Amino acid sequence: MLTLSLTDQSPIRNQILTRLSTEKYSRLFSSLKPVHLNAQEVLYHAEDDIRCVYFINRGMASLLSLTAEGDTIEVANVGNEGILGIPVLFRQVKMPHQVLVQVPGDAFTLNADVLKQEFEKQGVLRDLLLSYTHALATYMSQLSVCNHFHTLDKRLCRWLLVTSHQVQSQSFYLTHESLSQVLGAARTGITMAATKLQREGLIRYHRGRITILDRVRMEVTSCDCYQTTKTVFETLAQL
Repeated sequence: MLTLSLTDQSPIRNQILTRLSTEKYSRLFSSLKPVHLNAQEVLYHAEDDIRCVYFINRGMASLLSLTAEGDTIEVANVGNEGILGIPVLFRQVKMPHQVLVQVPGDAFTLNADVLKQEFEKQGVLRDLLLSYTHALATYMSQLSVCNHFHTLDKRLCRWLLVTSHQVQSQSFYLTHESLSQVLGAARTGITMAATKLQREGLIRYHRGRITILDRVRMEVTSCDCYQTTKTVFETLAQL
């Protein structure tokens, strides 16, 4: 992970940070450190101590659950709507999941102790983090339903639509290996599902870049989990 100088940092796009007063939360803002997020970079291993949190500015990271055999499946993902390291707010020091960058970008890191101290104050930050935690928990429960009951084609559509919404772009780089990690499916299955979507004119997949060509039809093809997830985070943005 490359730490940036403050003069190199991108404008703040994280939807939690942009809603905070820089005067009221001067200690928090002065403690932020901008960093690059590289594709397939592990931000936390499962059971790591949470020494810092990440406010994603651009890009997206997956929370992955791992089996003893080394298989993975995504239980949530976070873009610039949220924060990585939520368990510290509830006095948990260990990260229960592996957190892996899927779409590269940048973030602001913050010492976990600073966040906890600011969170304990009654104010906008506390309200925003509690609202986000509720939205994330709702999203995670919906994903458990999706991963169990829905076909790979529909789950792939849902994942691409959510990712597009989070990174605010119709086009992003992803490998079949990344999709296999998050969807808990063999790469051959991912290849077949992606090829089907491309043949139907819904996406273009070329040299690792996926572009959504027909979002309306993608939403129709996806399972209902996408609309449920979209509603959850649209409601969060309106608070």
